[in-house]
Amino acid sequence: MNVALELLRFHPMRGPTRRILILAALAAPLGASAGGLPFLPGEQMDLAVAWLRIPTGRARISVGKAEGAIWPVILQARTGGIAAVADVRQHLVAYWDSETRLSRGLDLSAVELGYRHTDRARFDRENGKATITVQGKHLTQSTLDIPRDAQDFLSAFMWLRLQPLRPGDRYQIPIVTGERNSSLVAEVVGREPVEAPAGRFDTVKVRVRTAFEGKFQTRRDTVLWLSDDPRHVLVQADADFAVGSLVARLDAYRPGSPELAKR
Repeated sequence: MNVALELLRFHPMRGPTRRILILAALAAPLGASAGGLPFLPGEQMDLAVAWLRIPTGRARISVGKAEGAIWPVILQARTGGIAAVADVRQHLVAYWDSETRLSRGLDLSAVELGYRHTDRARFDRENGKATITVQGKHLTQSTLDIPRDAQDFLSAFMWLRLQPLRPGDRYQIPIVTGERNSSLVAEVVGREPVEAPAGRFDTVKVRVRTAFEGKFQTRRDTVLWLSDDPRHVLVQADADFAVGSLVARLDAYRPGSPELAKR
């Protein structure tokens, strides 16, 4: 039994004690995992988010219980604190295939400053097609030709975590964003220690270049700091969008459980 994990689950303590338990959970042996993967269903990363250096919300990336080979990867984000008046809430689920390490599709439910919309994508790998449905003020549906190894953005993050991430490594990942094909280029630029609310971590620093447009267009590369171990937990993310800069920092971490990976 991972004692640090059990304490984190049942005793929501804060401060130095919690930091020590988070570090112990990350340092614990990986053990056997489904398909030799370094992370498992039940994993959870909680992030404190600052916009323009002001605490403005929280985000959570988690892996749900396995349904066969499919692991639902969930991103939840919402504004809070002084930014709560600008109501932004997002719940994104990517259906990640743990065998092929590709996405089967995604569902997004979002509220953005009063505008509600739901997006749905389903990937037909055999025929190289994606069916995109968007329900906002109007319902639209389209079919897009995609590369057979295309990912959604969240699944691309999971795929990246599985790579060696050695300084100097470079990866290019085809992704589907909205109703168009795009790409993500990730370059590992080195190793750095990073201080986050959850503690101090040795990390690998990865620069990510995307071709997003509109309000999510970045003015410079996004930078990710991932724990320098096989799990590659997200410790910090720094992005500079057209509408301002955002920094997300790890506040809490819970490893996954082999029990939740059983089919």
